Amino acid sequence: MSIENFLKKNNFKLVEQIAKGWTSFVYLVEDSKGKKLVAKSLREKVHRINMVERESENLKLANSVSVGPKLIEVDFENKVVLMEYVNGVSFNNWLFSNPKKTELEKFLKELFEQAEKIDKIGLDHGQLAGKGRNIIVKKGLPIIIDFEKASIKRKVGNVNQLKAFLFLNPHSSIAKKVKDILESDYEQFLN
Repeated sequence: MSIENFLKKNNFKLVEQIAKGWTSFVYLVEDSKGKKLVAKSLREKVHRINMVERESENLKLANSVSVGPKLIEVDFENKVVLMEYVNGVSFNNWLFSNPKKTELEKFLKELFEQAEKIDKIGLDHGQLAGKGRNIIVKKGLPIIIDFEKASIKRKVGNVNQLKAFLFLNPHSSIAKKVKDILESDYEQFLN
């Protein structure tokens, strides 16, 4: 079980490590034609050994309603999930780069549509709040990532979690920034 074996087996080149979580490492890799992909690999000596199964099952479910990066391959032997590379920036960084009001409205409309789609199929992401790290902005539109801890067993609350994260938390710099940009028009998203 290793990223090295996975790369060798698929003739991929490691470009760089782009993230490190409690249970996994996330790598930017390149195929033999130069196409960039993301390989999420289980860390050795972790307790949550079902990361590959959960990430792939949840991402496949999200993909069924056109949400998330496209799942490409699952390598259970090497404990790697291969998916589409989303070349963008984190929501937090994008928001604080001061998008125009119309850009933010368009972004939020699409984000809430995606959250509603996964609510309807019973998939609770569970980590859409915080600092917005699981929301990537690509060409002004949201891509929800990291479905490892998502669940079909919990009560779904993606839309409500986003409302609280983006508008209702009185101590959040993100909620303050969203309200500053949208002015009083933010209320359209709370209905």
